[in-house]
Amino acid sequence: MDTPSVPRVNWLVTALDRIVAREGVGKIDLDRLLAFASNSKRQGRARRVAMDLVERGRPGTLAKLLPGWLDDPEFRADAIDQTAVAAQKALKSGKKDGARRQFRLAFENARDIEQARKGAAGLLDLGVEVSIARHLGFLMDWHLIGPFDSMGNKGFQLSYPPEKAVDLTAEMEAGGKKLRWKRYLVEEPSPRVNAKHVALVNLRESRALGDADDAVAFAYTEIVVAKDQKVEFRGAADDNFTVWVNGKRVFGFEEYRNGIRFDRHRFPAELKAGKNAVLVKVCQTPAPNPEPNWEFILRVVDESGKGLPMPAAEKK
Repeated sequence: MDTPSVPRVNWLVTALDRIVAREGVGKIDLDRLLAFASNSKRQGRARRVAMDLVERGRPGTLAKLLPGWLDDPEFRADAIDQTAVAAQKALKSGKKDGARRQFRLAFENARDIEQARKGAAGLLDLGVEVSIARHLGFLMDWHLIGPFDSMGNKGFQLSYPPEKAVDLTAEMEAGGKKLRWKRYLVEEPSPRVNAKHVALVNLRESRALGDADDAVAFAYTEIVVAKDQKVEFRGAADDNFTVWVNGKRVFGFEEYRNGIRFDRHRFPAELKAGKNAVLVKVCQTPAPNPEPNWEFILRVVDESGKGLPMPAAEKK
C-alpha cells in the first residue's frame, strides 16, 4: 500500500480486510506495523491502515503517540484535535496557563481554517489575540484597480495595461472613466464568527471597486522575504484566476461562475531575497449574473502546506 496509486490501494485494503477478518489481529506482527506507521516518509494512507490495525490489537496506542505528531503529515489533524480537547479540559479545570499552552500548540500547528479557528477562539477567550489569516500565509495588503471592459467574457485572454507594467501612481482610462489604484486591506473576521473565509478580497465592496458586469480587475501587492526560496501559492478566484510573480505569469485558470474554496488551486513560484511583486487578475461575467461574486483569496506556503507569513513592503 506504500504507493500513491489510489486504485491499487483500494484493492489492497479490500484484500487486507478479508485476511484480517479470517485470521484475526493476533497473528499480525504489531511491532513491525507500528514501526511502519511511525515512519512519516511512508505513504499516509498506508500508515493509517497500519495504525488502525495496531489500535485493534493495542487500544490507546495512537492517543499516546499523537502529542509528538503535531507536525506529522498524516496524523497532524488528529494530534491537533486531541490537543484542543486537552486545552478544553484544562480550561474547565481552571488551569488557564495549561489551557493557553495547549490552545497555542493547536493553533500554531494547524494547516486549515477550521482547526486554526478553534485554536484562535480558545486563545481569544484567554485574552490572547492571533491572526488566522497571517498564520496561514494569506496576503492581506493590496492595491486594486478596475473595472476594465471584458469585451463579452474575453477578459481572460485579453491583455490590459497592468499586465505590462504596474505603476501605482498611474491613471488609466477605461470605458470613458479614469481609473486609479486604491489601497485595500483585508478585514479578517473574528474567530468566534463561523466565516467561510478569513482573508477574502471582495472586489464588490464599496471600499474596493464596487459592482461591475463583464469586467476585469487587478490586485497588486509587494512582499518581502529574507532569502531566495521556492514556495507554493494557493488560492482561488471568482471568476477566472491569473497570477504573476515578479512579472512572470505563474498560473492561469479560466472558469466562470466556479466559486472559490480553500486551496482550490496550487502552483509553485520562486521568490528572490528582498521585494517581490504579485499581480492578480480576476474577471466578472456579463449581466444578468445570478452569481455576482467577484473575489479571490491567495496565500503562500512551504512544501508541507505550512503558511509563510509574508510582510508587505512598506508603502510610500
